[in-house]
Amino acid sequence: MEKNILKRIFFDKHNHWNKFLLKHENKVRRVVIKEIDKFKGCGKVVNGFKLFVCEGCHDVKKVAYRCKGRFCTTCSVGESEEWSRVMSHDMFQVNHRHVIFTIDEGLREIFLLHRGLLKPLMDKAAELLKEYFYKKKKVIPGIISGLHTFGSRVNFNPHVHMLVTMGGINAKGEYVNYDYFPFEMLRKQWQTVVLKLIRKNLNPREKKQVQSRLQSAYQNNGKGFYIHAPKQKGKIEEQLRYIGRYMRRPAIGLNRIEAYDGQNVTFTYKDKTDGQQKKETISVEEFISRLIRHIPDEQFKTIRHYGMYSRKTKGVTRKLLTKWQKEVKKWIVQMGSKLR
Repeated sequence: MEKNILKRIFFDKHNHWNKFLLKHENKVRRVVIKEIDKFKGCGKVVNGFKLFVCEGCHDVKKVAYRCKGRFCTTCSVGESEEWSRVMSHDMFQVNHRHVIFTIDEGLREIFLLHRGLLKPLMDKAAELLKEYFYKKKKVIPGIISGLHTFGSRVNFNPHVHMLVTMGGINAKGEYVNYDYFPFEMLRKQWQTVVLKLIRKNLNPREKKQVQSRLQSAYQNNGKGFYIHAPKQKGKIEEQLRYIGRYMRRPAIGLNRIEAYDGQNVTFTYKDKTDGQQKKETISVEEFISRLIRHIPDEQFKTIRHYGMYSRKTKGVTRKLLTKWQKEVKKWIVQMGSKLR
């Protein structure tokens, strides 16, 4: 029996994936079919392998290649761990905060139907923070942004996770610390940005179709759309590794799938309203439908870099920050000597 429960759900004797394709053929994106095919062949020796031979006993072992697909839970977990490890060493060694930008529940379907809005959603969130830091301290912060399209119930819930430096580089090449978020102001501004983004990018007919949703999103969120930015505790490297894993995690982990009886799937999730661990049982068709929505479009980057972390400025910024940190360390040592 196939050990991977997700593969059993898609490809066992019930043939759920092929049945799903036949029923919804015109609605399934090409990239989804491509990624599911890669997932199906992941870990199979017939698709390629590495050969290991023991020099002592001459025992031969074949290790199949992995698909490294964007849907495969096995590959994504491993790559997520490796990415977060590399990132934690590559990041600037300054304080960061994990900032989360959300949208109103009624707007989620708009982004599902108009997936081209997902990149501008990430860009606008970064612009909002960059403008805030520059207005307050005349500095450019470093931002690594990750898009999640899934909620705890594997529903479509686009929101942006960010790693943000608590400070930035000013015009003199100095790093200036700044660790304050005016949540009330940012929430209202974020609400305005999202609603404008939707209105600007939809044609008149589409705007008319979603006008009631936009109106409700404005009226039902008097304080603006929710923004969360908890202060991080512990060593900087540990913070970055933890947040990095969170930003790259798959839509659902295999450990959350509790049961599959051939027709229905039961999985666990954490209810954000009361913090309780709960279970949900849905049909296989509904489960597949929820999962494949989170496969990004071809060439779409779910992780993006802004400000000090952008490719154009990261090298220069690192040199400036290293120089600034050496000068600060030298000043601290001198002051310590004087105090002693």
